[in-house]
Amino acid sequence: MEWIRNNTFFQRSNRSILNSEECDPQACYDSFKGHWYQALKVLQRVQQLPSHDDVLGVVNHLEQMVTLLLYDLKKNDRHCMTVNSSKCLEYLLHENVLDRLFEWSIRSGRYTNAVRSEQIKFYDTLIRHTRHLLLEHNSFLKPLLKLLNSCHQEIFWEEVNKLLVDLLNQLSTLLVQHPEYVKLFFVNEKKGNRFTIFSLLIPFVHKEDAIGMRARDALLLCMSLSKKNKDVALYISEISNFAVLLASGLSGLYSVLPNTIDDIGVPDWHRFTPDDVNEINGLLYFVTSLEFSNAIAQVAHPSIRKQLQEFLYRGFLIPVLGEALLQNNIQEQVAATAYLELIIRTVAEPGLLHAVLQFLIKVEYDGQRLLNILIQRIQSNDMQLCLVSLALFESMIDLNCEDLLLELVFKYLQPCFHLIMSQRKMLLPIDPLCPSFEKLLSLAPNCSQLLETDLDFDSSSGQWSHLKHKQSLYGKYYAYLCDARNKIGHCQKACLNWSNGYNGDDDILLNNEEKSDSLISLERSSGYESFSMINSDDIKEDHEFWQISSNKPRRVNINHSFEETPGLDEAPSAGPFLTILLDKLRVFMSNSIYVNLHLTGLISRLAVYPQTLLRAYLLDHNLVLQPNIPSIFEIIGVIKRQIDDYMSRQSDRVGLIKYAQEVLVNREIMLVNIRRYHMEKTSLPRPQPQESNESFQRNGPKRKSLTIPSITNIFGRRPSQLETCLPMINSAEEVQINSVYPKFNEAQHVALCAVLLDEWVKELAALAQEHTIAQLASLMN
Repeated sequence: MEWIRNNTFFQRSNRSILNSEECDPQACYDSFKGHWYQALKVLQRVQQLPSHDDVLGVVNHLEQMVTLLLYDLKKNDRHCMTVNSSKCLEYLLHENVLDRLFEWSIRSGRYTNAVRSEQIKFYDTLIRHTRHLLLEHNSFLKPLLKLLNSCHQEIFWEEVNKLLVDLLNQLSTLLVQHPEYVKLFFVNEKKGNRFTIFSLLIPFVHKEDAIGMRARDALLLCMSLSKKNKDVALYISEISNFAVLLASGLSGLYSVLPNTIDDIGVPDWHRFTPDDVNEINGLLYFVTSLEFSNAIAQVAHPSIRKQLQEFLYRGFLIPVLGEALLQNNIQEQVAATAYLELIIRTVAEPGLLHAVLQFLIKVEYDGQRLLNILIQRIQSNDMQLCLVSLALFESMIDLNCEDLLLELVFKYLQPCFHLIMSQRKMLLPIDPLCPSFEKLLSLAPNCSQLLETDLDFDSSSGQWSHLKHKQSLYGKYYAYLCDARNKIGHCQKACLNWSNGYNGDDDILLNNEEKSDSLISLERSSGYESFSMINSDDIKEDHEFWQISSNKPRRVNINHSFEETPGLDEAPSAGPFLTILLDKLRVFMSNSIYVNLHLTGLISRLAVYPQTLLRAYLLDHNLVLQPNIPSIFEIIGVIKRQIDDYMSRQSDRVGLIKYAQEVLVNREIMLVNIRRYHMEKTSLPRPQPQESNESFQRNGPKRKSLTIPSITNIFGRRPSQLETCLPMINSAEEVQINSVYPKFNEAQHVALCAVLLDEWVKELAALAQEHTIAQLASLMN
């Protein structure tokens, strides 16, 4: 067994490659024939199985033939090459070398795989240098197909697998460039035509190494072929079990993920970072599989995409992820919610996003909609669950998906029951002076304004003197204006294909008021396939949330039936989502600073949407609401009075505000530095490019605490505006946790709330101004 231990057949000989300047073409051709003649003598021995020396001799002759053939091919331009361009190649085909070699290999006993690997390398070299030229010749194609079919349902050792996958990748690339040759690689079987290349790649789909990555690249190429070739699409969708394999693989990978995130060491952890994906056991493999599945859905034939979405929906999301989200243990809820948020950030459209949205919007557990369960958790007294829930909805809102916003917001605002009767037909006309801007700025706590006299405020720079030594955008209103303009413009473009303007005077609203029994469908048009979206009658939603019982099996209902539209005399509502957000805002002073950062960020993100109903509800203080509808202006006014009342009783209120500003500016600088650190680390060249084709880079800092929150979480600043002027830290590990996350006493906490509120009303005021400008610009155009 020494030949196995030493792996002789896979060690290239040390003989030097022929120098093209030292080799005569005729001598090269004669040598090529000579090596084949010597190998053929071994192949023609039929009385006994080949010995070790026989196999080694054939392998050595093949290596020499490859070397000579490469020399002969290099003389010609590959783009205008023909078989007659190379005497060695012409001889190889004429003498049927490849077929003879295959027939001998299947009689080589225990050396079959060793000889097979040499054949694979031979074909890989030929295809690499001749591309599709040889596929037109039976003396090449026939033995190639024999070799590939002999590998079907075989188990090889690692080196053979690597060679096989490399060859299949070469062939997949070739077929994408020349799809007319696809039909050559179909084998007629009882249950249908088998696409040989694809069937050989399937066993490697979940392999967690470079071979698996190479195979997945080839599978993606085959998937792209399915759009061009109906036979490929038919095989993948109806004969292979590929979609089932992907969905079941995701379920299996999810099942080994930690049920709880035990090593959360900081108070503001709210979502998985790239480092978390790399470090948490099993998470990297799950994300890799999810990214691959999403890429498949993006490039595949629509029938394959639909099938994959269906298997993901019914085989993973509902039974696996849904049950995980409904665990009674708070920490398990935190982990499952974070996994869901990561899934939403990973998938895309066209891809698997449709299935995830379907899961969120349509599925019920024990009569309660999953989306409502998740909304309720924003109110959780557990800070970690509240944070991950806010982060989840931040990612949802960032999708700019009409279906989702319709479920969360617009189906409650569309009938305008939250407004008094006189304003239901038409919302207030736009006011070019934007009085809401001044109203919002007036809601800043008075204790912050005291600093203009008690501390030296530089009106020219818009900064306090004690912060001048730090490069920060703190207090700079123009930064909020720039950020608001960019966000609103981006959101407007993302919403261009929405089916409804949601401005309060649409036909849907009129039909709803005049014919309350109408079943007009609000079909979505945000680029996703329709999945029986809600009717205009679906305005009344359950405003109570029931606790899920853990002592009986859950009933899952995916055919959601909607209740009837409320009459005008029923209690109006802005919807569970907006109501719960504003209820959480009411207890601003009791929330942790980290919850308030994300809460204000989420509300601001909603205020970015240009649709009149939502923009007016959040940013127009002239809008007259029903008495029991929460008003963000009233809530902020109450918070302002609470803060000012408390701070007026503090003798060192100026020092407290100064301290709060320092804390939040230090946090801003830290977050920007960490972002720069991530960017610089991920821009470094990596030694193994084949293993780096992933969305999540694995060479960043190793700390879950140093997550990069949304722009609002660092006072609405664009990090790019600071990256060129802030001092760079050497590594994330050098940041001291105690200085980044200090413990606050009651007075310090209130001061932090004051500073945060002062900055937030600036952000909202900037949004109100930029919305006005954008609307005026659209009217002028």
